[in-house]
Amino acid sequence: MRLRLRHRSRAALVLTALGALGGLSGCASYTGSHAHQVSEWASTASVVANDQLVTQDIAAIRLSVQKDLIKDVTSNCSGLVFDAGTGYGNLPTPDNTLTNELNVAYEDFANAGSSCAAARSVHSHVVVSALRTIETGVVALDKAARRLASDGVK
Repeated sequence: MRLRLRHRSRAALVLTALGALGGLSGCASYTGSHAHQVSEWASTASVVANDQLVTQDIAAIRLSVQKDLIKDVTSNCSGLVFDAGTGYGNLPTPDNTLTNELNVAYEDFANAGSSCAAARSVHSHVVVSALRTIETGVVALDKAARRLASDGVK
């Protein structure tokens, strides 16, 4: 129990530190229509490229679990924490709903990644729980991606 809390605290610390640094980007004044502001933010934050990294991390975790490779699982989970932290550091966006959706996704990914990075077995409760949390994050990330697409960000 203590180990899980320590890793979750580490993920929260990473997200907080990156959020403090990235919060400065959220203070930028964007111009034009709502869609243009979101597009400017997305370009500055490299959100599409970063979210692709997150998606690749998730695919790698799933494949590692399928192949029963615990070292790969833990390594890929660590990568997910890092990439989710990068995305989190670029919040807020000019769109509150988009910010909330991305926030949920990145926090889910960081929490899941942090816990499964400490797993000792692919079949452990820790990994199973992390995969469920990742799925919740994927739903939020998909909503955010659709919102971004509706603002012209691809």
